Amino acid sequence: MTASHHGHSHRGTVLLDLDGTVSDPAGGVYASFRYALEQVGKPWPDDQPLAWIIGPPLSESFSLLLGDHDKAKQALQHYRTHYGAGALYDNRLYPGMSDAIATLAENGFRLFVATSKLVTFAEKIVQRFGLASRFERVYGSSLDGRIDKKGDIIAMCLAAEDIDPETCLMVGDREHDVNGARANGLDCIGVTWGYGSADELTAAQALTLCERPADLATLVSHAIEARIPTEQSSEA
Repeated sequence: MTASHHGHSHRGTVLLDLDGTVSDPAGGVYASFRYALEQVGKPWPDDQPLAWIIGPPLSESFSLLLGDHDKAKQALQHYRTHYGAGALYDNRLYPGMSDAIATLAENGFRLFVATSKLVTFAEKIVQRFGLASRFERVYGSSLDGRIDKKGDIIAMCLAAEDIDPETCLMVGDREHDVNGARANGLDCIGVTWGYGSADELTAAQALTLCERPADLATLVSHAIEARIPTEQSSEA
């Protein structure tokens, strides 16, 4: 691997969140979450919303709900068993995302997935949607739970891939994406079709909001070009 990606052959790097950004995992996530809570004797009421669990690390959501570290660990194991047994495929690609990712790749950007999802699950989902060839690698949380916060996952990716934060952007749908990006010196484009509201993303200070996948490649190009001073732009 040469250092050519710092030169003109690559225009920059884009880290994409998975859940709520590339695909909508609600069916499988909700079913597995309910299953896990039932197993630890704390069933979730049918009329209570669950959208809040998509984005943050699941270990945090279980701890919050159960108020007990050991119970939360048990719940997470039950969740993973149920999810890994097939619920992870109860998931749909957002319309237009496959094209948006293809356009970014064809425009010369290096692409990585940076998700709080367990890395093995995330890899399977990316393959399932036929996107594996577009991403250099998938970064997610570790089985042992040491790495599950978005900021740590982004940091791991930047270090492992020798990425220059100056020409790198995060794309995600929750404040966790924006905050994790900022902790690593990156801007984040907030997408509004996922689980975080435009208000949440704006309050977290996302660089800009993207309202449809068809606009993503253009917004990414503008954002990265704005960070790279070139001779042409200084004369314009």
